Amino acid sequence: MEKIVISGAGLVGSFWALYLKSLGYDVELYEKRDDMRKDLEGAGRSINLIATSRALNAFTAAGIIDEMRSIFVPVTGRMMHSLEGELTYQPYGRDDSECNYSVSRSLLNITLMNAAEKAGVKIFFNKELKNLKPDEGVADFSGTNVSFDRFFGADGAGSPTRKALLRLMPESTESVDFIDADYKELLMPATLNGDYPMEKKALHIWPRGDHMFMALPNLAGSFTMTLYLPRESKSGPSFNDLKTPEDVLSFFNEYYQGSVSLMPGFEKEFFENPQGRLGTVKMSNWVYKDKVALIGDSAHAIVPFFGQGMNCGMEDCFYLLSLMKNFGDDWAKVFEEYDRLQRPNGNAIGDMALENFVEMKDKVGDSRFLLKKAVEHKIETTFPQKYRARYGMVTYTLIPYHQAFEAGLIQNKILDELIDGIESIEDLDLKKAESLIDEHFLPFINEKGIDLSRYIEGSTPIFKLS
Repeated sequence: MEKIVISGAGLVGSFWALYLKSLGYDVELYEKRDDMRKDLEGAGRSINLIATSRALNAFTAAGIIDEMRSIFVPVTGRMMHSLEGELTYQPYGRDDSECNYSVSRSLLNITLMNAAEKAGVKIFFNKELKNLKPDEGVADFSGTNVSFDRFFGADGAGSPTRKALLRLMPESTESVDFIDADYKELLMPATLNGDYPMEKKALHIWPRGDHMFMALPNLAGSFTMTLYLPRESKSGPSFNDLKTPEDVLSFFNEYYQGSVSLMPGFEKEFFENPQGRLGTVKMSNWVYKDKVALIGDSAHAIVPFFGQGMNCGMEDCFYLLSLMKNFGDDWAKVFEEYDRLQRPNGNAIGDMALENFVEMKDKVGDSRFLLKKAVEHKIETTFPQKYRARYGMVTYTLIPYHQAFEAGLIQNKILDELIDGIESIEDLDLKKAESLIDEHFLPFINEKGIDLSRYIEGSTPIFKLS
């Protein structure tokens, strides 16, 4: 039986271990940290994730979709909070049946680790990858030499597996680019009656230009709140300016007043919770011969503003699975095709996530941008067989990310032309919209063979390698 070793027991590593075990491989999973399940209270407080079509497809293929649904909270759109307290709702999909799912990262991780162990995967904690010798089939985890036939690096944005590949392949390149905003989490608890204090089916955003506040619903009525703010700034507020509880309260009263009364004691919590950094990782080679492959954040860490980091990681696994079915034990071919097909997708969603960062902190509060989104929603619902917004392609279909990115460039030109000279959605010329779609968008879709159909949650897994 072939032995597979995975470095990193996070979301992607735990899921891939479970999947490989179900296929009959001998799987060992090594994690540098302690077992997060030992501190369930602390484990329940981590940045929330969004599960969409890519993750749903992978979970369905692994036979765990029902268990996943039990920890998901559906989210159907964005709720923008203006500085004056006005609310504007923006649906994600064509209707409320198209929704995203909010889930606690730690709760999802615990669920996947439990499922992997139940399937027979051996998980070793406090074991960090120190050295990797793929040609010899040996890895050193904190002084313990572990043999393997195949090795997967799922050890995060700072991946020691990726560092090892850079040493093994000097021609390879790596880029790690941090954005100019850090993040910090807070909690908005459920009301005394156990209800949600705000609309529960929305991602809430307080866009303020250089910074923003976000809220995603949890189980049992609470919201995970995330502040994105420059570490330091000469032109506006920054984390470095918030040195006392009084500073924090004054800052929130000025910019996020509507949330203050719903977060009792948040000033103290602000200084108790860690401050994190966000960045994008790109790597020119994801594989080494037929021995090692990078998956998840190890290959393509991205900022969280498209809600696709975990989804892309799960799709990595599904690409590998599909290629294993195509090429059997020819791991050299599996890894070669995985790198060729999925790496452009990882790069594309990384770029789109950065674009969404600008959109969410700044543009969602702009009236022309909101009109543009309203026009797109109108033409998408009017011409559902001809048009699918880029957001919908990324979130509700299995269209490769890089194709969705290219389609979005065409769509942006169409939308700019449609909103030129109009002031409201009532002024939209639908005949002109259809003509532009027929002239510019459909030829691209037809040339690439793109299927705009929605991925139906829980259906038989579908996947198209392209």
